[in-house]
Amino acid sequence: MRQFCLLLLLLLPAEAVRAQSAPSSGGVRGGLWDNFVEEYTSDEERAEEEDLQQHLQELKELAEHPLNINTASIEDLLQLPFLTEAQIEQIHAYIYLHGQMQTLAELRLVPLIDEATRRRISLFVYAEPEQQNAKDKLFARLRHDFSTRLDVPLYYRLGQSRQTGGYRGDALYHRIRYQIGNSRHFQAGFRMEKDAGERYYDSYGAYAMLHDVGILDRAVVGDYRIGFGEGLVMGGSTWSSKSTPPLKTQGGIRPMRGMDEANFLRGAAVTLALGKQFRLSAFGSYRRRDATLTKDGEVQTLLASGYHRTTTEWERRRNVGSTVLGGNVEWNNKGFHLGATGYWQQFSRALNPGTQTYRTIYPKGSTFGTVGVNYGYTRYRLSFGGETAYSTAEGGWATINRASWNIGRNYVLSAVQRFYAYQYYSFYSSALAENSHAQNESGVLLHLQAEPLAGLQLTAYADFFHHPWPRYRMTHSSTGQEFMLQGVYAFSRRHTLLARYQLKRKENGDRMEPHHRVKLQWVFEPSKHLRLQTTGSLHSVLGSKGFMLTQNVRYALNKPGLSFNGQVGWFHTDDYLSRIYVYQPALYSSVSSASYYGHGMTGVLTCRWQSKSGRWMLEGRYGLLRYFDRAEQGTGLQKIFSPWKNDLSFQTRIRF
Repeated sequence: MRQFCLLLLLLLPAEAVRAQSAPSSGGVRGGLWDNFVEEYTSDEERAEEEDLQQHLQELKELAEHPLNINTASIEDLLQLPFLTEAQIEQIHAYIYLHGQMQTLAELRLVPLIDEATRRRISLFVYAEPEQQNAKDKLFARLRHDFSTRLDVPLYYRLGQSRQTGGYRGDALYHRIRYQIGNSRHFQAGFRMEKDAGERYYDSYGAYAMLHDVGILDRAVVGDYRIGFGEGLVMGGSTWSSKSTPPLKTQGGIRPMRGMDEANFLRGAAVTLALGKQFRLSAFGSYRRRDATLTKDGEVQTLLASGYHRTTTEWERRRNVGSTVLGGNVEWNNKGFHLGATGYWQQFSRALNPGTQTYRTIYPKGSTFGTVGVNYGYTRYRLSFGGETAYSTAEGGWATINRASWNIGRNYVLSAVQRFYAYQYYSFYSSALAENSHAQNESGVLLHLQAEPLAGLQLTAYADFFHHPWPRYRMTHSSTGQEFMLQGVYAFSRRHTLLARYQLKRKENGDRMEPHHRVKLQWVFEPSKHLRLQTTGSLHSVLGSKGFMLTQNVRYALNKPGLSFNGQVGWFHTDDYLSRIYVYQPALYSSVSSASYYGHGMTGVLTCRWQSKSGRWMLEGRYGLLRYFDRAEQGTGLQKIFSPWKNDLSFQTRIRF
């Protein structure tokens, strides 16, 4: 019966099932990445957050180095934020009962995998029967991946004037990345980066990782990120999105592949698989962090920008040391999981955040510790999970608990409760929160993902949150609500319409600000070579209105070969409050987003050439910005004495 069903699936048009039997030779496959970002990042207000940018870069790396679904572990699939634990369990159950998948079209036979999930997962996995001897060869089928990028601004900033306090280096941005490894057992790499205005390559890092070698589940030396439980104690390997089914147990230890200069650990980490039920992890890290210091030499603020352009920024570079030691133990059996995570951290200088009301709840001192217990149960259509933690910073507690119910194949109903005391603080948390940290917040999130009709996908959520301690620019406790309803309807294989409405009511400056955001997007694919996308965005708040219209065109001459991706946009907003966020075409392994206010136009054009063998890739990107309501743009040393802003970027990639 399975063979008969599989034969029918293989006869379906490949474009309909979007199946893939092997990873592509290069590039993010078929432009699917841009489509995924548009669907996944519904919270446009957070488009420029560092955590989101890092998360998207890691997902793009995964899309460039997809997983074999036949050998991917639970931890591997947990990296995909749109997969629920129940769906992952059923994928593994299908492979266990029916054998390895021959093609991703077989996902149609997995009960809880809907059309939207099949489309998304095809970007990150492929189906290929595992070779019997592949497991035994640690360094089999090694592949090298080298890339270098150069950004050239075609304008002059005030900071380039060499005056006192100006930038120390030239205006060029440059980075180098190299990776070697196979998809199963071994990976290694290094990176170097020089930001515009910096004199030297002052950001660098490297890693080496072994995976699935005997009892050694994973071991990393160098730079890495960690996520356990629900991310309340250690959540540095993920980002929480309200637009996807809420939270799940995170994916453990991962090498640091991105260019983030702040949010990672440096040292060694290991996870041991003690049978099928237990996993034991330990990690240690020492690195120096950027910080602003008080007159007494204490740390006022830990910095994450990574910029060292001016003399002042250079003096803040790596002036405080951070030592971290910790571990995790996990038990999994018949759908149940239970774990504990803890870490101890010491800074070489004491933290003293200041006496401003909103900063008085920030951690003080030099030694900190956080411990937590995570728990959960997954069985077919139901999934429960949570984590409760305690921090020594001010003796605070925090807890987050979630539940998801797969109502048939096409409906997922979820709820999340969270409570983060203002006394609680973890330097590495990344749990669901309205603020940037899991602190000073309580709330409830309700989420629904549905496919009531063939071709129609609905996503809706309602989030209610409260902050008991005054936040920045507030003198009292505050509340807020956020609602979102999105529908995506495919009229045919060529026409797709997206409509989204988002309302966020949040107090700011002791007043309630109701942000109304509307997006309408039409996608037309007249052929497999051409894709057109027209988007209109509206943002209204307190009588201030902003509007932006963008047109995207993606054209590929052949595959692999030459492709173009362009975007033209026009925007008009009353002020900064009604600014519009937009994602733009970007180079390989990069994510580009920007916010616009005032009156002007923007344009981006990327060009990519890839050799038939997939070994060579050459890319170029041109971006322009033109304001109609001002003669200058930017502030401080970033000021440009022109309404025009033009940028060029070049990138070369070699794989062998």
